[in-house]
Amino acid sequence: MDSKSLFKLLLPLSVAFALSIVANAQGLKIGFYEKTCPQAEAIVYDEMAKVMSVAPTLAGPLLRMHFHDCFVNGCDASILLNSTGSVPPEKASPPNLSLRGFGTIDRVKARLEKACPGIVSCADVIAIVARDVVRLSKGPYYNLPTGRRDGNRSVILDTLGNLAPPTFNFQQLVGLFSAKGLSVKDLVVLSGGHTIGTSFCSAFSNRLYNFTGKGDTDPSIDSEYVPKLKSKCKPNDLTTLVEMDPGSFKTFDSSYYKLVAKRRSLFTTDDTMRSNPAALALVMRLANNQAEFFKEFGISMVKMGNIEVLTVMATAQGLKVGFYEKTCPQAEAIIYEEMTEVMSVAPSLAGPLLRMHFHDCFVKGCDASLLLNRTGSVPAEKDSPPNLSLRGYSTIDRVKARLEQACPGIVSCADVVALVARDVVRLAKGPYYNIPTGRRDGNRSDIRDTLGNLPPSIFNFQQLVTMFSSKGLSVKDLVVLSGGHTIGTSHCSAFSNRLYNFTGKGDTDPSIDSEYVPKLKSKCKPNDVNTLVEMDPGSFKTFDSSYYKLIAKRRSLFTSDGSLRSNPAAFALVMRLANNQAEFFKEFGVSMVNMGNIEVLTGTQAVTLLPLSFRDVWTSGEHGQPCRLLTPVNLRRRRLVAAIISAADSAFISSSSSSLQPMSTRRGGGVAIVLFINDLRILNNEALVRAWSCSFALLPVCCVDPHCFFGTTHYFGFRKTRGTS
Repeated sequence: MDSKSLFKLLLPLSVAFALSIVANAQGLKIGFYEKTCPQAEAIVYDEMAKVMSVAPTLAGPLLRMHFHDCFVNGCDASILLNSTGSVPPEKASPPNLSLRGFGTIDRVKARLEKACPGIVSCADVIAIVARDVVRLSKGPYYNLPTGRRDGNRSVILDTLGNLAPPTFNFQQLVGLFSAKGLSVKDLVVLSGGHTIGTSFCSAFSNRLYNFTGKGDTDPSIDSEYVPKLKSKCKPNDLTTLVEMDPGSFKTFDSSYYKLVAKRRSLFTTDDTMRSNPAALALVMRLANNQAEFFKEFGISMVKMGNIEVLTVMATAQGLKVGFYEKTCPQAEAIIYEEMTEVMSVAPSLAGPLLRMHFHDCFVKGCDASLLLNRTGSVPAEKDSPPNLSLRGYSTIDRVKARLEQACPGIVSCADVVALVARDVVRLAKGPYYNIPTGRRDGNRSDIRDTLGNLPPSIFNFQQLVTMFSSKGLSVKDLVVLSGGHTIGTSHCSAFSNRLYNFTGKGDTDPSIDSEYVPKLKSKCKPNDVNTLVEMDPGSFKTFDSSYYKLIAKRRSLFTSDGSLRSNPAAFALVMRLANNQAEFFKEFGVSMVNMGNIEVLTGTQAVTLLPLSFRDVWTSGEHGQPCRLLTPVNLRRRRLVAAIISAADSAFISSSSSSLQPMSTRRGGGVAIVLFINDLRILNNEALVRAWSCSFALLPVCCVDPHCFFGTTHYFGFRKTRGTS
């Protein structure tokens, strides 16, 4: 195959790989909390009115906090998180060290927790606070869609390249905003937020004293304005604050644009808008039309607030009951049939397979990442201590293999895990519930993602509420889903501290029924890490409501279960479900569907390779070494994908040497994606041969960047390039 034919073949796929996806904001809506916490926005406004009456200078920092949160991994409140372990969080990044107002967010959140425990996310608090400080500074009010979920990752390295320094030029700003799905118009309009607040001299003093490294002043600043700035900011001044919009820095208005027009803005980023005719024209228009600025600011703030948001319903809108009714109508029947056979010989697998679905969804969403093995030196999710006791992986493999025979490449592993969990409950005499399907499989499985996402058995009630809330689940979901402990067993090590060393003094947890302690101690000796104990003694293979009766009697195994007694509302629900199994069954189905919607990846928006799992992905590089490709793909049309795969496969077979195995001996069940970087050989390419022979279909990829040319060939003078990785 010549290079021109290869380029034509790979061009559509290269375009697909180049697409960057902003998380779907359809899960956000105006009035998201109108039923669950109708007074939420009024509470936020009330608190901010009090704060601004005594500290109006917080308006700028709180608005900036929303910007900095959204520009780093989306609007997920990760800017609020502290360090967990040795890695500093986002707030420790130099651009974030000058942020203020964290105490204000805590104050607002505390007020909301009193009114509606575990309902309103911190991500929405930051967004609403930003809107309200603008409003309280005499700026515009705009309707703000809510429903964001809070993230749980906050790493200082994520800020690199995502927060614009004050020295950026126009093209750099456009590149950054474009990467976030924002336009040049959004850039100009959102920059208007500099009309409120102050800045440290250090953010712009280079323009006054050392612009080109020769002790000179930026010539783009109005020469009459320079002495005024120098009188406030001496060389190497790190502490003085200067008003960004002198004379009205506490008032949200359009005077910022007048400063830009007069060449009196503080930052290079502000002044650089003069360098682009379209941007400058908008600056001049907004300078003279405050009503237009107010209107456009609200629109752009809503757009910014949609950046990579985590939602429950956004992703769930891509799911539907009967998703496979046309592409694989027998899918759910096949799974139920396989699980019937498995449960007939291994009923004790019901608990572990249900727990597998929990553990998968609580770490980066329901994407089957729990099934993936480690790639390279970083252990996978399944290697995390909470997951080491999971069983049933071979059952998932068995079900998936049967589905691949019936409908190759159609049913995702994420849906398999969810449907298997539903069916083991049903086969354990529990409820049947309709489950929306259409999840795509993730391609990232990192042990570090499990930190802070899987609730340990020692969690108290407030810790559980916080974690479930971060996943978009309510206190009711917490109580109902805990009922899954009615089936399965636990190792003694998960609760032996309650028996032998509860407070570190060799004592027993006093909240356990004193008559039950000897029975547990007879089964679990000190330091016993092997013995399994039934979580619901006498009916641990039957899905029923007896778990709640154990809680009522103070006979549950885990601290997390016993903690449900500490909250009046939770305990009232425990007692109701203990005495009404029909209600428990109904609510369990509802809550399982809620949990199954957590951060799902769907076909039109997902970060996924293809709707196939257990895929071997190879990179053809310097040494032809295999590695797993972790590249986001958005392939909207399944037919286009199939056509590309078929064409690539046919071209490869016709152009390759006879060293390949015959077609009949191909033993793979997935799509092998080969990323060409330095080596475009079709013949004698070991990585390509191995990928072909171990797959159901072959998909070669080469992303060519025309800007990356590296000289010419030695003999003929052709321009040399390489694929981008």
